[in-house]
Amino acid sequence: MSELTTLQKWLTSIIVRPGMLDDKIRLADEHYQLKNDKVIRPSLRLSSKQKIEIYSKGYILRLLECMEAEYPALNKLLGQNLFHTFVKAYLVQLPPNSPDLYNLGEAFPAFLKGSQPQTNNLDIDRPMYDLPVDLAMFERCIAEVSRIEGLENKVEEVGDNQMPYLFNTTAIYTSPCLKLLNLQFPLVDFVQHVYNELEPETPVKQDSFVCICRKNYRVNFHELETWQWHFLNSLQNKPNYMAAVMDTASVCSIATDTIMADLILWVPVAISLGYVYLK
Repeated sequence: MSELTTLQKWLTSIIVRPGMLDDKIRLADEHYQLKNDKVIRPSLRLSSKQKIEIYSKGYILRLLECMEAEYPALNKLLGQNLFHTFVKAYLVQLPPNSPDLYNLGEAFPAFLKGSQPQTNNLDIDRPMYDLPVDLAMFERCIAEVSRIEGLENKVEEVGDNQMPYLFNTTAIYTSPCLKLLNLQFPLVDFVQHVYNELEPETPVKQDSFVCICRKNYRVNFHELETWQWHFLNSLQNKPNYMAAVMDTASVCSIATDTIMADLILWVPVAISLGYVYLK
C-alpha cells in the first residue's frame, strides 16, 4: 500500500466510522501505524484533533444536506432538529457504503419504519408514527422515478385515430418508471406545497392511491381514483389490457362495461402523463 493510499484510508476511517472522535483517532493510529499529530500538524490556533474534527463534522453536515435535498417534505413535517436526529441515527446504523449519493437515502423509509414502537398500546398516537414513514416512502419514490429509465423520445402522443387500440389486449403497457403507492395519508397536496415553498397543512389519516411517474424528464405525481390505481397496478403486473379491466372490475366491484367506458376517457390522459404507452 502506497503512503498516499495509507493516509487516505487513515483519514477516511476516522471520518466515516461512528463513535467518539478520540476513539476513532486512536484506533486509526493503531491500525495504520501513524501518529495523528505527525500526519496533521497542529498550529498555534488548532490542535491536530481540532483540525481532524473539522473534516469529520463537514462530512456529516454534507450527508445531512443530501438527505434534506432528498426528503424536503419530511424535513418540513418533522422540523430540522428532529429530522437531523433521525438522519444521524440512520447514518450510525447504516453508514454509507456507496460512492453514489443517490444510494444514501435508499433505506431511510425502512429505517423509520423499524424505529416505530412495537406495541399495540391504544394510547400511542399511531398516525404520528405512520405519517413520517409514508412521507419518506413517497419522497424516495420520487428520487427513484427521477433515475429509472423512462419513455423519453420513445413514444408518440396518443391521437384520436389511436383510440381503437384501447381495446387491443396487447397494445398498452405501463411506463418502466411508474411507481404506485397505496398510502395511509393523502400526501400529494402536502408534498406539492413544500416543493412550491408554500405552507402545507398536515394531512389526516385516509387511504390514498398515488401514481408517481416521469414524462419528458419531469417527475409528476397525482392521487388516483381507486379503480384507476388498480387498473395500472394490474397492467403493471400483467400487461394485458382486458385482463387488467377484469381484475379492476373484480377488485373494485364495478361492472366491466363501466370500467371500459371510463378508460376510453382516462387512458389518453394516462398516456399524456406518461403512465402508459401504446406499442
